[in-house]
Amino acid sequence: MTASLPPNPSLENLKKQAKTLQRKWRSGHAETLARIRSAHPQYAGLSDQQLCTVKPRLTDCQLVLARESGFESWPQLKIAVQSSNQDLANQFVWIACLCYDDPHYDHRSFHARAHEMLANHPELAEANIWAAATAGNAAAVESFLADDPDLINRPGPLGWAPLLHACYSRVKPIHPSHSTYRVAKLLLDRGADPNAYTLKHNDPPGSDSARRFTALTGLFGGGSTGLVNQPPHPQWREMAELLLSRGADASDEQALWINQAASLEILLRYGLRPDEQIKMGSPVITLLGRELSQAARNGHADRVKLLLAHGVRTDEMFQGKVPWRHAIDGGHFQIARMLEEAGALTSELNEEEQFTALCMAGDERGARAMLHQTPDLFERAPKSMVLKATATGRMEAVRLVLDLGFDPNYMDEVAALHSAAGRNQQEIVKLLLERGASLSVREPFYDATPLGWVDFFDQAPMRKMLLSEGPICLFDALDLDRLHRVPDILARDPASLNRPFAECLSRDPKPEDWQTPLVRMVDRGKTAAVRVLLEHGADITVRHPDGRSLMQLANDKRYHEIVDLLQEHS
Repeated sequence: MTASLPPNPSLENLKKQAKTLQRKWRSGHAETLARIRSAHPQYAGLSDQQLCTVKPRLTDCQLVLARESGFESWPQLKIAVQSSNQDLANQFVWIACLCYDDPHYDHRSFHARAHEMLANHPELAEANIWAAATAGNAAAVESFLADDPDLINRPGPLGWAPLLHACYSRVKPIHPSHSTYRVAKLLLDRGADPNAYTLKHNDPPGSDSARRFTALTGLFGGGSTGLVNQPPHPQWREMAELLLSRGADASDEQALWINQAASLEILLRYGLRPDEQIKMGSPVITLLGRELSQAARNGHADRVKLLLAHGVRTDEMFQGKVPWRHAIDGGHFQIARMLEEAGALTSELNEEEQFTALCMAGDERGARAMLHQTPDLFERAPKSMVLKATATGRMEAVRLVLDLGFDPNYMDEVAALHSAAGRNQQEIVKLLLERGASLSVREPFYDATPLGWVDFFDQAPMRKMLLSEGPICLFDALDLDRLHRVPDILARDPASLNRPFAECLSRDPKPEDWQTPLVRMVDRGKTAAVRVLLEHGADITVRHPDGRSLMQLANDKRYHEIVDLLQEHS
């Protein structure tokens, strides 16, 4: 008999079927007795009456299910089921969990896709212990541990122990009983290591630069792609308290670094000490000393107050500056005074530093008085003044530096409009646009315009405003399906119709960047955009950077509608 698994095979479902078969055997169910006699070699010659006198064992029922599927034994069936689900289960875990490894780049769309995958394949919630932990299926986790207790800390997909999957999971449960909190509690009750961690794949184990991403870190979320893409766990507070009460180390360097807003108070409450030093990099500094500098720099007076109340040192250098200096540079004079009252180290400021601090505080009278006295201060001040002012979030600071004549499009990794739009600072964005900030400027890392940042960080009101009213570039209008904006864009900038993407960049272009808007839309299969560009007279003779004509490109990718459009306009 050829072995054949049922559709969407599930080990847990098969176990339930075996128990049902056992129950029906006990009750003398005629059809069940016929199945036992047909599939189990030990009972092949017994009558119904004889079978009813046998005490049904679960292992016998499991063997019947295995034989009915063409397998010699239950272990063979079990291995086949587990193997059939592994690839899909690994894909599910990969996109369902926060993952700080490149090239994952956490994004909210991953977690939405994971939920859809789980809804379409509910068997994934019991494919293996790691997928079950990710899905929050505590019953399945308990069953796996009953079969193999050593799974409790065993690395699985991504090299993670099951507890990490529960803490990093961001998938919505598909069953009311599913809960990653319950999974975490179960795992900890059975002896899971509360300090389980993973390293970034490019961090050598044991090196000074190795970053530990613990179970605790995964709960708090946060990171370079923003909280909308790397959100905290829905039950981060309860799960963090659970881990900390079971022995998780409160001196969690990475948790503090990526999301101080969520982690600081709870880690302090569970014993994070002022003298705890960071383990990563140099120079040596305490964890809380670093956090004090960050809070002072970013203007978080409540966090500064909390840290001071816990006895944090105020004299440690972070990125070459003491906390007081970080506060001053950001124009956070109230925080600077708090630090002074706590006995913090201060220092003398030179003229450029005084001028910058006054501008960041929005002190127009003080800044203009200094310029009146020393006119060359404008030339000596940082060129990134508009970007710095935008980072403070103070409208008066942004308006002041613009009034003084600083360039709104100066690029220091990003331009001011990227920063303001990504943070949904609508009034500052409007002011920047009024003063000449460009929506077409692209930062050099992801080649994104400010609108690209808005889209990535899911700032819906800002996205709608810019797409509807802002002077967006042609590539953004095409990529984001705002084709009704194309006539206005071409009226404002006719050359953009055939301008290669390479000429829009703020970095050295690569060979593949030499795509005109039409080539890019053909390459991406965007039929409506191709039609609009052709109607406006886009050059149809251009070629893809690899040398293919537009017709070859469309044919190779089987974009039949685009082929028809190109033939029509050729």
